[in-house]
Amino acid sequence: MRIGSDRLVCLSGILASRRLGCSILKLGEARHLVARTGKDAPRLILVAHYDRALGSPGALDNSCACMQLADFASRASSAALPLLFVFTDAEEVPALGEASSQGSFALARALSAKGIQAEGLRALVFDMTGRGDRLILSTAPGELLERNGLSLSSAAFGHRELTVLAERATVRAGLASPLEIALPWSDDLGLTLGGIPALTVSLLPEEEARALSSGERPRTWDYMHCPSDLPSLAEERSFCLMARFLDALAISLRL
Repeated sequence: MRIGSDRLVCLSGILASRRLGCSILKLGEARHLVARTGKDAPRLILVAHYDRALGSPGALDNSCACMQLADFASRASSAALPLLFVFTDAEEVPALGEASSQGSFALARALSAKGIQAEGLRALVFDMTGRGDRLILSTAPGELLERNGLSLSSAAFGHRELTVLAERATVRAGLASPLEIALPWSDDLGLTLGGIPALTVSLLPEEEARALSSGERPRTWDYMHCPSDLPSLAEERSFCLMARFLDALAISLRL
């Protein structure tokens, strides 16, 4: 998380230390890190962006999610669970330009072109999952599609299917029911526009989650994109919660 560090190289090393093979998919200026587990066609894409806002250490946004997925990828590999893990670049780009310039937009198109996207493949996006104890599921993609008259599209159906999958995993993990609300866009924006149904999963402290449902901005979000997004913000309880959720997700996928 040092300013100026090569996060792609660091993350590649983290995956290698967990005996996970990975490859770099370069699309324009963006460099995405891709890892597959299992031998069969992947049933789900798990996504976390590794880039960060300029001048920010990027602990919550989004190093914690990257570490949580790297740990889960190791467990998924041992269980031969067919999943595709993608650590994305250029997630922060839409703040500076068009949504279609986000790295995950070109990624979605490239996965389809390469035949990696099997019929019905969906993407769960993990962002800001290092602090808090209440899961949040974003309704933003579904609302976007509905506003554009696409509520009956395959993308909208895929988003609803992902929501049900995440809800079932939450129950299986013995966690509180997730809050469903439109979150700030993450890679779910580029993926949805690029043709891959996507759902963002996030975390907030319980009191901030309740405030969010009443229309208040969570304090945790004030750390995004700024120099104060430091490692000291990460909470062990959040890592334990995410491990339980991801392991329950794996069980749900097997059924």
